[in-house]
Amino acid sequence: MQQLHIVENVDLSAEAMFARLADHENLGKVLGVPVKRSRDGEGDINGRASVRTLGFWPLDFDETITAFDPPRRIEYSITRGSPLRNHRAVILLSPNGSGTEVRWSIDFDTAIPFAGGLIRTLMRIALTHGIRKLARTA
Repeated sequence: MQQLHIVENVDLSAEAMFARLADHENLGKVLGVPVKRSRDGEGDINGRASVRTLGFWPLDFDETITAFDPPRRIEYSITRGSPLRNHRAVILLSPNGSGTEVRWSIDFDTAIPFAGGLIRTLMRIALTHGIRKLARTA
C-alpha cells in the first residue's frame, strides 16, 4: 500500500477553496488534463455519487465522489480505468488564520510492480502544483 500526504496552506477561505476543489470542470485547468463530469451527484452536481472522467481516451479513468461535506471534506475513489488499485483519497479543509489548511491524503496499490514510489512522487508534484494554482485562480 502506497500512501501520499500533502499539506498546503492557502490564502482563501475554506468555503472558497472547497468550491474550487469540488468543481469537476475546473480541475482540468489545474491538473493539466481534461476533466469532465460524467454523472451528476446527489444534492449537488459535483457532490456524493458524482463521477468525473480524467485524461484522454483510451487512458482515461473515472473518480467517484464517496463523501461530500462542504466546506470541510471531499472523499473519492478511482472506480474505472486506472492501474491504481484500492485507491482512496480524502481532502480535508480547515480554517487556519485568515486562510485554509488543505490536507490531501491518498492510499493506493498499483498493478505495476515497483512503480508505486514513482507514481506517488508524480502525484505529489502534480497535486501540490494544482493546489497552489487553484488557490491563485481568480
